[in-house]
Amino acid sequence: MTQQTYCPHRLLLGFSAALLAVCLLFPNKALPADKPGGITSLSEILPGKPWPERRKEIERRWLQLLGDFPTEIPDLQPKMKEVERKDGITRYHVSFQTESDDRVTAWLLVPDAARQKPTPAVICVHSTTWGSGKDATIGLSGRRPVDPPRDSQVGADYGLTLAQHGFVTLSIDLLTDGERIDPIHRVMDTRPFYLKHPNWSIVGKNTWDIMRGVDFLQTLNFVDHSQIGCTGWSLGGHTAIFAAAFDPRITATVSNGGVLDWYRHADAWSRKPASWTPWKKGDKPTSSKKLERRFGFKTNSGPYIYIKKFRPYIEDQSKQIPVDFDSLMALVAPRPLLIISTEQEFYRHKFFPKARNTLDVYINWRDTKGLPSVLKARQERLGYDLTLEYYNTQHGMKPDKIQRQFSEFGAGDCFSWFSFPGGHAFPGVTRRLTFAWYDRWLGRTLH
Repeated sequence: MTQQTYCPHRLLLGFSAALLAVCLLFPNKALPADKPGGITSLSEILPGKPWPERRKEIERRWLQLLGDFPTEIPDLQPKMKEVERKDGITRYHVSFQTESDDRVTAWLLVPDAARQKPTPAVICVHSTTWGSGKDATIGLSGRRPVDPPRDSQVGADYGLTLAQHGFVTLSIDLLTDGERIDPIHRVMDTRPFYLKHPNWSIVGKNTWDIMRGVDFLQTLNFVDHSQIGCTGWSLGGHTAIFAAAFDPRITATVSNGGVLDWYRHADAWSRKPASWTPWKKGDKPTSSKKLERRFGFKTNSGPYIYIKKFRPYIEDQSKQIPVDFDSLMALVAPRPLLIISTEQEFYRHKFFPKARNTLDVYINWRDTKGLPSVLKARQERLGYDLTLEYYNTQHGMKPDKIQRQFSEFGAGDCFSWFSFPGGHAFPGVTRRLTFAWYDRWLGRTLH
């Protein structure tokens, strides 16, 4: 264990947000999100104050819910073993230390072309599964290890398709899934975590593990350390926004199908189990009738408690919820963020008022000391030299004029969204858009 020379809370001040994931288990009473004055929007947090000051206040509110990150960071102690080479991609099984007594397990996919020069990488976060974890993300299994891979039209294998497109991908197991299921407990049972960390949250833990994933990628000489993205679908899509908001090293993010509001069944956010004693082998299996109808099998899972400290807002629904999802998205600014969802999900999440608030932060962005520079990001992206050449030869514009204009441009084009018809999935149209977003902002190719 090494004492960290900087505190991640201070390092990331102004870069945080957090909320929960999409899994809906054992539904109970609902939280009336549309109640007037019930939830504090981004526009209501220190209005009129400079953005850095507002950021700090928003971060403070989120961390009150989420809990602080560890102040001591163990050495990574990475392990990396080649598993197979197939179709121009080498697959490695990797693991690295995230806490002194916990390791993240992951699949690392490395395209052959990445050996020629440092290549952008994308951390891929799996959706809710029942034991498959990272395997589902690269097309090795379905929701359970015994299930065949999902239909390609569902698009759950984005860790593989992004590697086929040319990116290095790191597909991790979240705690309580994949290889990180405690052998004596059930999939998605977070009670052992809260017995160990009563003042933290599983959302904060998942975010921390992704941050350690960035640490790992930055040890690899074939990865471009300044070009690391994060993506996911469903639970993974929501978790990707948390990670981007907390870790400024994440350059660009694509979130597909993540929850974007508080209007969920209350116990999916912060259920209060009858007993905090974790299930053990031999105990009676449990399952949700609703999930059995939906998925066709007994899940024997949970309870998954996203944010323990959110419980007071469920028990007393007259309490003002201190932050909303527009704050989550705005805290990623000015780094590129693409939100993808079905049309129905955008409607259900009341997305567009939040998008308007978030876009206002991006459009009016001006580079500030201590926060990311959108001008610097534009200059470092692939194609900036083409911009200078074109406007110099065709319009007689000098580089300093273009730089001045870009300084005034803000970051409006760094935030976008896309809806698609159909059900909760990651279909081809969204995969192609994801490729384009990362080609643009991670600088892999323009052609």
